[in-house]
Amino acid sequence: MRKRFFLAMLMVAVLVLGTACSTSSTSSSTSTSSADSKTVIIEVAGKTFTKAQVDNATQYVMSYMSYQYSLYGIAYDTTDATVIASAQSTAIQLLVQSAVTAQKIKDLGFDVFTDAELADLQKSADATYQGYVDTVKKGYFADTTLTGDALTTAVEAKMTELGYSDKATTLENAKEDKSQEKLRNSVIKDVSVTDSDIQTEYDSKVEAAKASYTTNLSQYASDVASGNTIYYHPAGYRYVKNLLIKFTDADSKIISDLQTQITDKKDDLDTNTSMIAAVPTDAISSTDTSVTTRLSKLNDAKATLESEIAALNAQVTAAQEKGYTDIQATVDEITAKIASGTNFDALLTQYGQDTGMQSEPAKTEGYLVCKGDSQYVTAFTDAAMAIAKVGDVSSPFHTQYGTHIVKYVSDLAEGAVPLADIKDAVSKELLTTKQNDLYNTTLNQWITDANAKIYTDRM
Repeated sequence: MRKRFFLAMLMVAVLVLGTACSTSSTSSSTSTSSADSKTVIIEVAGKTFTKAQVDNATQYVMSYMSYQYSLYGIAYDTTDATVIASAQSTAIQLLVQSAVTAQKIKDLGFDVFTDAELADLQKSADATYQGYVDTVKKGYFADTTLTGDALTTAVEAKMTELGYSDKATTLENAKEDKSQEKLRNSVIKDVSVTDSDIQTEYDSKVEAAKASYTTNLSQYASDVASGNTIYYHPAGYRYVKNLLIKFTDADSKIISDLQTQITDKKDDLDTNTSMIAAVPTDAISSTDTSVTTRLSKLNDAKATLESEIAALNAQVTAAQEKGYTDIQATVDEITAKIASGTNFDALLTQYGQDTGMQSEPAKTEGYLVCKGDSQYVTAFTDAAMAIAKVGDVSSPFHTQYGTHIVKYVSDLAEGAVPLADIKDAVSKELLTTKQNDLYNTTLNQWITDANAKIYTDRM
């Protein structure tokens, strides 16, 4: 499913690359490389794609994948032969798919629009383009003294530099999107789901969710936070309300400033460590005094940085202790009111500084917590799960945010979510799945029937 989504997202961009890119962009100064770039690699659906076009599409795929990997902090090595081969295979697949769908769109007349459709497309494209303009203005021209045509020209130049589409291309992309939508709708128009289908899907999802949460209990909280459809409530979760008394602004600033210094020192230490690691082993054992002197200085700098970081951490601890002391009077006031029977929700309203507790559903239900859950700091989770019974309130405890007092509000009732409560969501998800399956099956058959000729040996 993820691969299909990836292909759909890249289709318009690769279609543009495959049909409009110039071979001159990749050709060298020699006639041989120019001729090589024009070598036909793909023949399909009345179109041909050259080596230059496949190379451009491959670079696009790798750029896209590199960005996606970076979101998760994962390296994507665009110089690795296996990575390049995989990207090239994906690019070829996309180019074939683009040509086949383009032919289908033309054959079925889905590239022809009524006046009303064109007006809507123009309106949508204008709004999209204006969004680009506003983004660039905000990011690059917030403090400019330029006005009128001079500002417009400067913004358009920056947009070109950044790779934004111009007005004409934005409209063409909107038309392409609409054509693709028409093609897909023509295939899936008769797909439907029955009550029996929904019941079967529901039963399957309930069992899958139950098994998943048995293996990984914290996945439930993640699914809830992500807005996923919930089919089953596992045992082991409870709702708690958090009354947080934050450090004073003055204490918070001191702690924050110290933590910033620690971060900067750690960055310097990382750089230092990398420089030490880069010194060749044979150079270290050589008689070259310049190398040994440099290494000695690096090691001294490392020791100094480690000492400074340790000292700053001690200062943070001391600043936090002072912070706890400075809010202790308020904590004592709250605990006295709790002991006298004051309503906890009223105390939350009066004293609570956790903004998350000020909006629904947490305001009414509380936070969802289970043993070993990592969505909160360990001290908070441990304290919340240590409360003996519903209705009890914890003793005050500290985290890096300040002092907390937590109330055990209720338990999450174990069991399947009734089908009636989520029938619409199940029906919608199932319908989408069936539509996607049919469209992808149909598309794959079109591609098979197109009998593309792919000359990978020419690459």
